[in-house]
Amino acid sequence: MTYNKFETILPMSIYDIALQSAGGVESDILSNRKGKVTLIFNVAAGCGNIPQHSVIEELNQKYKNEDDFGILAVVVDDFTCHGYPEFQDGIKNYIEVNNLELTPGQVSQKYAVDHFGVTYNFSELTNGRYDKHRYDPSFVPGSVKEQEQHTLWHYLTEAYGADLGENGLPFHDEEVPWSDIKPIDTWGKKTFTPLRGNFEKFLIDRSGTKVRRYANGFLLGERDYIGETFPWFKEKYQQNSKRDWIPITTPLENQGPTPEGQKTSWPTNEQRNGIELSLDSISMDIDFYLNKK
Repeated sequence: MTYNKFETILPMSIYDIALQSAGGVESDILSNRKGKVTLIFNVAAGCGNIPQHSVIEELNQKYKNEDDFGILAVVVDDFTCHGYPEFQDGIKNYIEVNNLELTPGQVSQKYAVDHFGVTYNFSELTNGRYDKHRYDPSFVPGSVKEQEQHTLWHYLTEAYGADLGENGLPFHDEEVPWSDIKPIDTWGKKTFTPLRGNFEKFLIDRSGTKVRRYANGFLLGERDYIGETFPWFKEKYQQNSKRDWIPITTPLENQGPTPEGQKTSWPTNEQRNGIELSLDSISMDIDFYLNKK
């Protein structure tokens, strides 16, 4: 089983965008990807989606002998971290509090290596959004500019194609089920879909101009590439009938003790079914891009 995924044609090559390595030793890590296929995803340190590191490493190992394919984790600090209080104020604050001699990119990479044994590369810290994503009932995406969006995310999220509001920001197309504030009116406007969580994935072709996007929950085993729940999971809803944004099943790191005093394992059989289906699906896309010279 596979899916027909949306493919976007970008106005410039992603491989021409300047991006440093996690430690800053390499100043242009995307340029050496020209002519190759790359899977890019955004990541912080601890977060509710972080078990996906182990699944993405499975994908990395599957293609470890394919010189024309690589995976790059691009570090951001734009989201609240479910179940990881030490990272709630961001990676920079975590470094300061713990008096570490590491860059944010290195902190993110070290956490992934230590806990999930990943072997793919990480970038420097980037700004994925124009604002900081918050679980606050007054939060309205795109209402206030808090930072400059990195060029990489400007193109991968297609912010370049959106109309601008009076505040100078592109109109956001983003569901916020916990907000009590009426969203910005985008009727008749060209919008873009910003990063909605850690682990949104972008598969980039050899030219750097064709990209397929996958939701942040894709590869967690619960949702497909556009974020719709697999049929064997019952979606959770809030009292106001809006969809719940929290993962349906709780990853190992966030689970409390069971009645026997033991933590339950991740993934469940149902999640593993979703993971296998998702891995097969994205592998088909990777193979398609690899075989398309």
